[in-house]
Amino acid sequence: MGRLEATAQVDWAGTRGSVHGGSGALQAPTSTQAELGGPGEGTNPEELLAAAHANCFTSTLTSLARSRELALGRIETAVTYELVWADGAGDHHLASSRIRVRVGSDAPWEDVERLVRAAEEECPVCRAIAGNVPMHVELEPIAA
Repeated sequence: MGRLEATAQVDWAGTRGSVHGGSGALQAPTSTQAELGGPGEGTNPEELLAAAHANCFTSTLTSLARSRELALGRIETAVTYELVWADGAGDHHLASSRIRVRVGSDAPWEDVERLVRAAEEECPVCRAIAGNVPMHVELEPIAA
């Protein structure tokens, strides 16, 4: 069994900070969202989670395609999270996740559809939020 460990650290003061990934590739300013009373000048947890989800879904999709010898061309994965809260209650939570996947492939479209459904079941981030955040996956072809 393989094992991978990923790390990140946030250094924070007031309503601003910076996030750094253990690989050194991720370095970004972060701040409390303007909608939640902060400056909104940096990235935020929901944006970082959306980026991680898009990357994880794409990585899972391409890994499954390789194992099934299904040729994929271009892939565009966009993830949108919705954060909601009750004014003055301080109870904010993720209310939904939408994954929009655009795939270019010469493979039969039914095979691509099955592959995307399998990625939805196997993607670690999809699995982490399953049952906690409603998730909807949209698949569209990329014209050749």
